[in-house]
Amino acid sequence: MSLMERALVVWSGVAAVWWLISVWLVNTRQDARQLSGPRESAVASVSIFKPLPSPTSPEERIALASAIESFLIQLEPGAELLVGLPTGDEAVWQPLLDEWKRRFPGQRIRVCCEPIPRQRANPKVAWLEKLAPVAQGEFWLWSDTDIVAPPDLLGQLRRALTEAGAGAVTCPYSVRRVPVAPAALDAAFVNAEFLPGALLLGRRGAVDFAFGAATIFRSEDFWQHVSWDELGAALADDYALGQQLKPVALRGPMVETLALETTISGALRHYYRWQKTIRWCRPGGYAALLSILPLPGWGLFAAAHSLDPMAWLGLGAQWAVEFAAVAALCRAVGCRMSPGAWAALFLWPPIRALTWMAVWLPLPVRWRGAPQRWSRPTV
Repeated sequence: MSLMERALVVWSGVAAVWWLISVWLVNTRQDARQLSGPRESAVASVSIFKPLPSPTSPEERIALASAIESFLIQLEPGAELLVGLPTGDEAVWQPLLDEWKRRFPGQRIRVCCEPIPRQRANPKVAWLEKLAPVAQGEFWLWSDTDIVAPPDLLGQLRRALTEAGAGAVTCPYSVRRVPVAPAALDAAFVNAEFLPGALLLGRRGAVDFAFGAATIFRSEDFWQHVSWDELGAALADDYALGQQLKPVALRGPMVETLALETTISGALRHYYRWQKTIRWCRPGGYAALLSILPLPGWGLFAAAHSLDPMAWLGLGAQWAVEFAAVAALCRAVGCRMSPGAWAALFLWPPIRALTWMAVWLPLPVRWRGAPQRWSRPTV
């Protein structure tokens, strides 16, 4: 075995140790134990912000509606759901809003219907700013529209914020349903690349960022410490929110995010934007990911030694280990995947390696449905 082969084996060993730790972290998460306690009127005086997107298909609208309902059924007296409805999408969403008011007559659903706000580069923040003046809750919960809430999420987050003594409490999230093959890339990123690291940071204590899945904070703290100008100019608005409200406690129960990408091109763009955002927010940490990314090394070695069977064996073994890791992590969160999605997941190791290299190039990213192209983390 040559010196280069020995170095590659060590590199693979380091990566394998991380994957073992990752699987352990996900399998031993302690959500329920951390937030156990009496169920009180913990969700009173909470405003939940839910700007509605323009769905690309009836199936997406149904999925998003189900996700919003998971929050709606948890509302208690004093809590409210603030809905941002774009003018022009009334025909898509108004029948559903009417149905919610009929099915949940005791719940406070407040709808803000107006043209899509463009006062901020970040389209989500533009909507949140429009909804903020009408919010009456002492506590605000910002949660992306594609998030499904587990039972008693609102109560647990409210108790966690009180107990943690932090500026905000934010939740980890996972993908648990992958109905079509392109969505497997979302599942791979969230379950294998994001979640283990988030759980590890949560064990270490307070952090200085938040997640868009679900973040709760006091409205008074927001008005005192958060700048709409800075928030609206940031691509990673959740990261910027945590920076301004820190310390942030990563303590909430794990929520579910929907994998909605149905095309290969859309899935690749979404994956690239996720990676680019992390690279911009944490360039040092993102660069350090190379230590657990030996597949490019094996690929270059195999290309340079094409007649060496050990080189190809090493490349194949590394690919197999990474596929086994992502499969184990998806199973650990209870992810249900179609046969085509499992096949697509097999391609994640080289896509991950190529994307890691691509994000260092000066290529812009684009938020779906927004005209703004981002060539840096802020505008």
